[in-house]
Amino acid sequence: MRPGQRLTRPRPRSSATEEFGPGPGMSPGDIADHNSRVALSLIRTFGPLTRQELATRLGLTEPAVTGIMNRLDAQGLVLKRKRSGTGRYHAAEFALQRGGAYGLGISLAGDKAEVALVDLLGTVAARSDIHGPDLQARLPEAVAVLLADTAGCMPVGLGLAFAPECAPEAEMIERLLPGRPVFVMPDTEACLTGERLLGLGEPEGGLVVVLIDETVRAGLFIGGKTFRGMNGRAGKIGEMRPGRLHPSLTEVANRHAYRRAQRAGPSALADWTETVAGRLLEAVVAIAGFVSPGALLLGGALPDAVLDGLIAQMQVQRNDQARTFVAAPWIPPIRRVSLEGGGIAIGAAMTPMMELLLARSA
Repeated sequence: MRPGQRLTRPRPRSSATEEFGPGPGMSPGDIADHNSRVALSLIRTFGPLTRQELATRLGLTEPAVTGIMNRLDAQGLVLKRKRSGTGRYHAAEFALQRGGAYGLGISLAGDKAEVALVDLLGTVAARSDIHGPDLQARLPEAVAVLLADTAGCMPVGLGLAFAPECAPEAEMIERLLPGRPVFVMPDTEACLTGERLLGLGEPEGGLVVVLIDETVRAGLFIGGKTFRGMNGRAGKIGEMRPGRLHPSLTEVANRHAYRRAQRAGPSALADWTETVAGRLLEAVVAIAGFVSPGALLLGGALPDAVLDGLIAQMQVQRNDQARTFVAAPWIPPIRRVSLEGGGIAIGAAMTPMMELLLARSA
């Protein structure tokens, strides 16, 4: 696989055999790879499973499942053990092998970069933060030091997430993890991946994350896939204005505006919170009216207490509006992101494992 290449997403079917039925161009190797991905995804999602449980979920025979699990065991991705219980018979079950595979994730934003080495269970094996100027010039050395300190934990690939205006340079990308596939994505997509795999999960209706730092932006996971819109402009909510002469949502809500209000004192900070909550609520109502996601998460560079205050104020304003008119019949539950720091580096690290080892619906 060449760096940056993405695997195709198969259409979901009821079983593994239906997914790859007889058809032109489908080799036995393709079928085996798909079945291995689905089996690994099932164990990652539901926990340890027996051969019989896997056969039922995959729609395959138990001998076929045995072959799949033998391949995964030989690759060091799963372990076989006896299921605990009170009966005399203890069936063998298969679980993910801790440290069986690793992904390397990088979050690149402004004057800070975070590097994380994460295994398939979502356990962070190593983490490093880099601050200051010339981040992209310093990143390759930081990655080399982290990998040297975790000898034997070579990642299957690299996920590189970046904030707006922080797009990585091609030369720097080539130096980070030579010989391994690289997946580059906006930080909102990495945040979504982290939440789907290790945080909130995939609620019915989909998931939306809103990140606030130097800009305000959203990521949307709708209908089982990331929604990017025309020219990747979906989620550009920071550019929204209530009128031509009004400031944008980014200008009102970004980290610099928060710091100005904080320096001005408690009264100014309370006014800022009320104003930003109202502007964010307008964006949430617009999103809910069109795509109706199952949950909306708020994260980014603002302190957790500030995010919690914005969420609480949004609910107050929502309740006040409901007494006079209904802008949208329903809005999703709003909460803070589940993973520390928005989980951007962690989500980026999970991306190569999702692309190379797991079923794409995972």
